[in-house]
Amino acid sequence: MYRNSLPLALLLLLSCSTFQACSQKAKHNSSSTNQKGSQQSALPYQLNAGQAMPLPTDLLEISGITFLPNEDGQIYAVQDEKGLLYTYSLAGNNLTSSPFEKDGDYEDLAVSASHFIILKSNGTFYTFPIIESQNISSVKTFKNLLPKGEYEGLATDAAQGIVFALCKSCSIDKKNAQTSGYILKIDDNGILTLSGEFKIDISQIQKFDNSIKKTFKPSALSQHPKTKEWYILSSVDKVLAIADPQWNIKAVHALDPKRHQQPEGIAFDSQHNLYISNEAGTGDKAILYKFEIIQ
Repeated sequence: MYRNSLPLALLLLLSCSTFQACSQKAKHNSSSTNQKGSQQSALPYQLNAGQAMPLPTDLLEISGITFLPNEDGQIYAVQDEKGLLYTYSLAGNNLTSSPFEKDGDYEDLAVSASHFIILKSNGTFYTFPIIESQNISSVKTFKNLLPKGEYEGLATDAAQGIVFALCKSCSIDKKNAQTSGYILKIDDNGILTLSGEFKIDISQIQKFDNSIKKTFKPSALSQHPKTKEWYILSSVDKVLAIADPQWNIKAVHALDPKRHQQPEGIAFDSQHNLYISNEAGTGDKAILYKFEIIQ
């Protein structure tokens, strides 16, 4: 009986050792995966599985997008060659436009409770009432509110009447590993006043992506309507960075350059779905991607 039980005992021992080794290996692999891809775990979107929507040729140089509250059927946009506000019907593929200024390098737009705000690359702002979106006539222009630099990112907290502008390349950041941003207030008449500033620490980004050295060049930003996290695009760096409401970086996600040749616009609809717009780049169409939120 002992002779017959010994192989069984050895078999059990070997099985147990093998199980522990496999378990430890699996645990290590899981840990390694979490360390290398920890930035992926908190993102409720599949960035490699978005719905691609080719845009009309008038939007080849699309540079900023936004939605009006609870109006998910159409998206508003600017492009960096024309002083036009575009209205694009997502369902009907219908595009209309209304001029607000002469041609120029317009990089992003956002909406307050009552006004559109458009950002020019040199830091100049334009505001006009939302109700004039199809026939703009009451434009206010604000120059020299921001330090000299190149700006591409704009977002609002409409409920608080606050506007956020983010440097792409500003001289103040050249000697420091940071990206500067500025806070403005907007009143019911569309008047903008500078009220503060903030910084994004590049070292926090490097913890997730060490290919980003001394500079980070944001091309667009938007605040998640539910979590209040900041979603920050960089077309140059080909990444989507996520920051908490205090601008501390929580994650950095690489963007597939084949899908995102020039990601220049970002926005959320009322259902918290994510949209990223891309200039045409080397292609013949600009592309708008929709990423449905993972419930």
